[in-house]
Amino acid sequence: MFRRLCRSGFTLIELLVVIAIIAILIGLLVPAVQKVREAAARTQCSNNLKQIALAALNYESTYKRLPPGCLVSPNSPNAGWVSNPPYAGPYTGVLAFLLPYVEQSTVYNQLDQGLFKFGTTTGAWAYSTPPFDYNSGVNPVNGTGYPQVCSATISTFVCPSDTPDAPVSSGIWDAYWTEGNNTIYGDYVYDLPNFPTFGHNLGPASYIASAGWLGPGGRHPEWCGPYYLNSKTKILAIRDGTSNTIGFGETLAGTATNRDFRLSWMGAGSMPTAWGLAGPPGWYTFSSYHTGIIQFAWCDGSVRPITTSAPNTMVYIASGMADGQVVDLSVLGQ
Repeated sequence: MFRRLCRSGFTLIELLVVIAIIAILIGLLVPAVQKVREAAARTQCSNNLKQIALAALNYESTYKRLPPGCLVSPNSPNAGWVSNPPYAGPYTGVLAFLLPYVEQSTVYNQLDQGLFKFGTTTGAWAYSTPPFDYNSGVNPVNGTGYPQVCSATISTFVCPSDTPDAPVSSGIWDAYWTEGNNTIYGDYVYDLPNFPTFGHNLGPASYIASAGWLGPGGRHPEWCGPYYLNSKTKILAIRDGTSNTIGFGETLAGTATNRDFRLSWMGAGSMPTAWGLAGPPGWYTFSSYHTGIIQFAWCDGSVRPITTSAPNTMVYIASGMADGQVVDLSVLGQ
């Protein structure tokens, strides 16, 4: 008796059909995975902003005022080739003031406490730590010039969708603030390939405080925000209501592609809203890698996004703390 052996398997057509089905499933799965990742990143970003906003409220509870948008002292000494008094330093940004309130007291305690005092005689934080050779121009071959603790990465200050490790072509902002009188001041340490020892390791930040339209000066002082140069804003000064006033927001601090700048948490000061949200990201605008929205922490500690298509005037109103105008949340995408 002979037993017939049957071999089972796919025909060529069946194999091609299976491959086609797998390709379709992958095509459907990849965008879904990307959406899940972005949703998770937005959630973490929102949580970061909430922690920052609550830290500012806790700071206000301790000192009876919000931290300054950026600290500049007329007594800060000349920093070589940087700036002269009364704008020579120390350039301490608002996020640095919040370190003890985001469980970063260890980092805070390693910093010169003169960096946090109004009228301080402490020099610019990024250019005053020896060894530092001012005669070497923008390339301090003899040292970093800034405290090494400023290179710490603090996860609360970084949006997961941001690319803080990507190389930048121009530099890292070590000082950034809105002063008023239509003035935005930015100073940066160099991060070019031929300056590998200076600046590129500074701890990144994706968030910055809101100065309103352009701080207390300029054409629209009614749209002044709570944070600007040497500000000492009390909660009661936010007469529009803390739930109606932007406190902090996201920024790339530069272009989105071919990244030219990024922000350091030590120098993260206050950003204006004068240029709105709709244009391409720049060093002077709030911006993010989230599709179609930028996340903001409001002064009551809540976090709500604003669409990049929101009317500029309504963004100005939302960033002003005492303009007496009603924020239309519906046109902000909320």
